This record gives sequence, structure tokens and C-alpha cells, in this order.
Amino acid sequence: IRVVCISDTHNTQPDLPPGDILIHAGDLTENGSFDEVQSQITWLSEQPHDHKILIAGNHDVLLDGKFLTENPKRRYGQSKTAADLDWSDVHYLQDSSIELKFPLDSQNASGPSERTLRIYGSPWTPQYGISAFQYPREKDVWSDKIPSDTDILITHGPPRLHLDRRDFHRAGCPFLAQEIAGVRPRLVVFGHIHVAYGREDVVLDGAQRRWEEITNQWAGWVSLGFVAVGMVFARLRAAVSGRDALLRAERVTTFVNAAVVGGPNNELQNEAVVCEL
Repeated sequence: IRVVCISDTHNTQPDLPPGDILIHAGDLTENGSFDEVQSQITWLSEQPHDHKILIAGNHDVLLDGKFLTENPKRRYGQSKTAADLDWSDVHYLQDSSIELKFPLDSQNASGPSERTLRIYGSPWTPQYGISAFQYPREKDVWSDKIPSDTDILITHGPPRLHLDRRDFHRAGCPFLAQEIAGVRPRLVVFGHIHVAYGREDVVLDGAQRRWEEITNQWAGWVSLGFVAVGMVFARLRAAVSGRDALLRAERVTTFVNAAVVGGPNNELQNEAVVCEL
């Protein structure tokens, strides 16, 4: 299953590679007006991918009714609301899930005839400025929020320590990172931090989870002993079987920061990230 990942288009409409699933992880627009949002949805609906999945970002204020009630000037004088949008065949997720089914090889007569992918999407990011779908940085809004059977997770902001570096600090949410470590989805797609565009494959085993807890100051440094032992065993296994074979054997989580724009003017800079499941 070929998954094409983009985020933070900010009104740009880049050429996209083919695939089975197209994921947009928010910030379709620059200002979040009705016309901008509808234009981006129409563009997504015209793509040839079988399934198009979308979440909002902090710039997409039209989709956050509570925010617009509190900040009516951000309607930009337009009377139309999110209820007037034509979504066509684009699936919009807001703290919700969707199941997609794909046929399996018909030659496998003894096994299942189809494969199900469960995708969960949420637009929330830690507070930064005045924009949509935000929460106080010190507040945990993620505990027990992501369904345990999630295969693909889409969030607008990154989890802490994963493709979230901006300038000299980490901008990701530690509570989101902790929740992901418990769920261990196959693929996590996000954006928001444009300069951290990229992909990484991580085995969220006990050692990795403990290291993240230490880095987030949720565990004492005595836990480094546990991490060190875990790293030694991982290196020994990799030396025996090879890194690629080890990654195939372990349950790997792929993190993708799919932000396609960058620079002070949000110019199109990066290509879509393609993942195979």
C-alpha cells in the first residue's frame, strides 16, 4: 500500500506522485478563509489517489468553530462556514478514525481476502500565537485518546524528539510522544515545524521509551542503565542479522514530517514523502 504524505501546503498545490492513499496533515491554507479552504479541498479531490485523508492545522481557522466564535475577525468578512464546504471524496478527520480496506493477493486462498488500515486524525498543537486547534503546552490532551488499534496516525504537530527541532529547541509535544509510544502505530504523519521536514524509522521498544521519558524529565537518570543495556542488545542483534532484517522483524514506527513549504514566505520547497506499508 503506497501512502503519499504532505502537510503545510499553505495554499500551494504541488505536483504529487501516484499512490493508494493521499494524506494531508493540516495547514492547507495561509489564512483559513472559506475560499482558501474550499480551493485546497477541491485540489485534493482532483488527485487520482483512491483515498484522500485530511486533517486541519492551526492556520485552517474556518474548521475550528470555537476559535472563530472567540475571534470573529478571522472570518475575513465571509458569511460561509465549514458546513458549506464541498468535501467531494476527501475524508476529513477531527479527533476521529476511518477504516480503509484493501484486497489482498487472490492466490492466498487460506488467508484473509482483504487488509484493513485504521487511520486516526487530530488537528491539535501546543499553544503558539493565536490560531486554531491549540492547547496549553503544559496540558496533557493525548492520554488514552488515540485508539490502540491505529495503524496510521495523522496529527498536525510533531511528537517531541521526532522531527520537531526548530532553531535550538524541540517544538514537539511530549504528551503526544508518550501516547504514540504506547500505541505504536505503523506510520505517524505530521508537519507544522517546516524546517524539520523528513522521515525516520524508530523501534519504540522499552529502551527507546525510557530514553524519551528521561529526555522529557519524566524518569530519573538511573534509568540510563536500562537504556544502555537495551542499546547493547540492539547492536548485537543488528550485528548478527543486519539492520534491515532487524527493522523488518521489529515493529517499526515511521515518523514523517511532511511539510512541503519553507522559508519566511512559505514557499514550496519539499516533495511529498512516499511510504510503503
